[in-house]
Amino acid sequence: MIQLAANDSSALRSLLKKINPPVDYLKLPLHADIETALPLARQLRPVLLHSSMRAGASDLPDSATFARLIALSNTPFISLHLDVQPEDLERLTPGQALERVASTVEILRESTKLPILLENIAHYEWSERPAFVSDPQWITAALEMSDAHLLLDLAHARVSAYHRVDNELEYLNALPLERVWEIHLSAPRLETNGLRDRHLPLQSRDYELLEHVLTRATSTQFLTLEYGGIPDVGLTRDGTQIRIPRNDSGALLEQIAHLDAIKKRINGHLRQATRLPQGWHIDERRRVLPEEELSVSSIQAMGY
Repeated sequence: MIQLAANDSSALRSLLKKINPPVDYLKLPLHADIETALPLARQLRPVLLHSSMRAGASDLPDSATFARLIALSNTPFISLHLDVQPEDLERLTPGQALERVASTVEILRESTKLPILLENIAHYEWSERPAFVSDPQWITAALEMSDAHLLLDLAHARVSAYHRVDNELEYLNALPLERVWEIHLSAPRLETNGLRDRHLPLQSRDYELLEHVLTRATSTQFLTLEYGGIPDVGLTRDGTQIRIPRNDSGALLEQIAHLDAIKKRINGHLRQATRLPQGWHIDERRRVLPEEELSVSSIQAMGY
């Protein structure tokens, strides 16, 4: 049974309180305010806890802190990045990197007693990250050696294929899709320096690739929308700040509606539409607020 998750954000929290859209889980990253954010998020939905730490890093989180966060979140698993950087190992070879990843996963699995998911990382031609980290064969070996599950970030896969000069479908098909438990979803953007992971609203190509992946990734348990909750500011390759709008409530609802339809079809039955909270309606006697105006068509499209 596939569940639908989405980035925790102020826009999503507002929607959850107003119209109760079909989001089953909130995804929360490990950050400085996580212990404050967790109780608030859990009042609205169950939580998926996601760590951006590298599986190849030597400095693992304090076990007591990790245990407390797991207890606060009640997360069903722990996910982290399948990533290795030059500073992680004195001699950075594919084999040594595999051993470090396997060791990290074993330590986390033993300390948390939870399944471990490893997320594929975006490869850029100018990155200091070794190219083998994005190689499907190395990713497969890392998952097999560590007995971990794959968190497939579809945007990361698209970016990696672009900068490796690989065909998107061939690259995706070469990944160990049978090990996928969760899929992260957002749209990349083609910029001067090539395709970039920008967490933009999903486009037709992203939905097409998701549908393709789901035909083979039959163990998938979560579709996670990574739109929203990220600052509307990004950096170019030279460090210049640029505006990247990615917190629009209307776009958020439209993507949730589309993913909910996919989820229903994959699960083989229709999800019963949640009734609107009592008193929620568009009152024609007062001026419609912008966020309400943006969401009306999406609400209707979801059958609410």
